[in-house]
Amino acid sequence: MKVLVAVLTTGSRSSTFEQCLLSIIEQKLDSNIELSILVVENNVEHSQLVGGSLSKLSNESDVKIIHALETKKGIPYARNNALTFATKKNYDYLAFIDDDAFAQQNWLQSLCSKVNGFDVVAGPQKAIFPANTAKYFYLASLYHERKVNEGVVVKWAATNNILIDVNTMKKSNLKFNESLIHGGEDKELFLRLTASGGKIIWVQSAIVQEHIVYERLTTKWALRRCFRMGATGFKIESCNKSFFKVLSTCAFKGVAYIVKGLLSFLPFLISPKRTHLDSLCDLSHGIGFFYGIFSGGKVRSYA
Repeated sequence: MKVLVAVLTTGSRSSTFEQCLLSIIEQKLDSNIELSILVVENNVEHSQLVGGSLSKLSNESDVKIIHALETKKGIPYARNNALTFATKKNYDYLAFIDDDAFAQQNWLQSLCSKVNGFDVVAGPQKAIFPANTAKYFYLASLYHERKVNEGVVVKWAATNNILIDVNTMKKSNLKFNESLIHGGEDKELFLRLTASGGKIIWVQSAIVQEHIVYERLTTKWALRRCFRMGATGFKIESCNKSFFKVLSTCAFKGVAYIVKGLLSFLPFLISPKRTHLDSLCDLSHGIGFFYGIFSGGKVRSYA
């Protein structure tokens, strides 16, 4: 089984980039799994910082590390670069992990053990907060993975922790939507996959962890992120619904999030186990849906 793990980076200095690569190199795998790593740099030219890290790790490891450059700016372009590479080089499976995350040693083995009968295998990404983070932030749902039980078949998944059957993508001519350059391209793709009969299984034991940086622990960042999630909803819903169905679905979701945010604000404000940031995020999420409707899904980079 040939498996390619793709890591996307912009080439900027990151204290977690090498930790991410090391966590992949140090995976405990069965002998039938042949592992390679593809670093896709979304930049105008190769970075000496990235190149230096890769040279160092390549010299210290038996795992093949490949460096690719994607000059078109945007996550979907970088992801499609990895998908195209995996297809052309006849890899069986393509995995994605974020460059600011690191994998537990059984991560890839856990994903690979569930591939039979499924087109995609997905797992959780768990947050690691800085010391003394206020509960206002660490209790917020935005920073945590959705709760899904082991073995549940889901309709979509995120590329922060996923293993994809390359042949399925090739046969169905599926790729990431390059118009969604500000997010949502993964959810949109996998909703199209499952709408056409593809199957995604959730593996709770396949864990990656992400360091939450201080820059993301602000109300402004959280609200902008949720607004963008709502605003991209129009194009995501358009993947397998008629125009009028998309309008009604987005309008319903927008109203639902706004009502939920309003009704939960006071209870969450006084609850020791909840945070009213969740209410504010729901309001922003709902408003984002209506922005997406009126803009036709044309979304700027909010977060």
